[in-house]
Amino acid sequence: MKNAMKLFGCIWPMIAAYLCQVVVSAIGMAVYTVVIFFGAASQEIENKEELMDYTMEAMRNGTAILLIGGIAVAATLLLGAVWYKKYCPRENRTWKQIWNSKLLAGMVLMGIALQLMISMCLNVIYPLLPQSTVSEYSELMETLIGGNAVISIIVTVILAPVAEELLFRGVTLQKAKKIMPFLWANILQALMFGVYHGNWIQGIYAFFLGMLLGYVAEQFHSIWASILLHACVNGSAQMLSLIPEKVTERMMGILVLALIGVLFLVLAGKLLKMAKTELPELVYPKKPEEFIENSFDEYNV
Repeated sequence: MKNAMKLFGCIWPMIAAYLCQVVVSAIGMAVYTVVIFFGAASQEIENKEELMDYTMEAMRNGTAILLIGGIAVAATLLLGAVWYKKYCPRENRTWKQIWNSKLLAGMVLMGIALQLMISMCLNVIYPLLPQSTVSEYSELMETLIGGNAVISIIVTVILAPVAEELLFRGVTLQKAKKIMPFLWANILQALMFGVYHGNWIQGIYAFFLGMLLGYVAEQFHSIWASILLHACVNGSAQMLSLIPEKVTERMMGILVLALIGVLFLVLAGKLLKMAKTELPELVYPKKPEEFIENSFDEYNV
């Protein structure tokens, strides 16, 4: 029973984050509905058909939906920040301790490489998937990337990576590591990360991405490393969306992009390996009771 409760404790952050998203999004949609109602009233729309058309058009406003989603993600970020503060490893490196030019360059290249590989894999499996699944995923991506560019970047490149890393590579992974080896803890948090995305296509590649993010956080002993990589992956999606469809639909274009992805991945691996060697030694702060007990030893006679 005790082990079951500990395991549930590892799953609970994903459930809490999902509930937070649902509740805040529902409140946001309720407020937006009221705004739509007052907008219709101000324009003196009384005809039922016109009112229905006005409402449906407003509900399809990608910027408004993205903004509501962004507020929900921000709420999740606050939840993760408060929660992570309790589970942050004492030896975790700070942002200033891991920052160097090789780390940034390596993460950017790896982010582009991973996003290219994801895109190539999706192009291959799309014909094998039900049309409804593909349409649902395409609509989601259109909402996230095709809306207001500024809001989209803030949500997908800044808020979402920080919120999700705090909850999954932070809270979930740290809790899981206390009751199981790192490998299984990493698999568990990646599985929760995949489930959290709520659809099959995103869930599958989010699982593998979550595995890599967990490994990065563990290797660099810093949640900031996985946040940076996550931001680079999401930012690359924004950049790659600018590639014309003619390129991605042709076999030659796919092969060229795949080659670029492999090249970037190799370069990223070398840069990150060099970046890791430049990191400062891990510091294990003394606990308060250890400090009180030993701080005046040098004065003993």
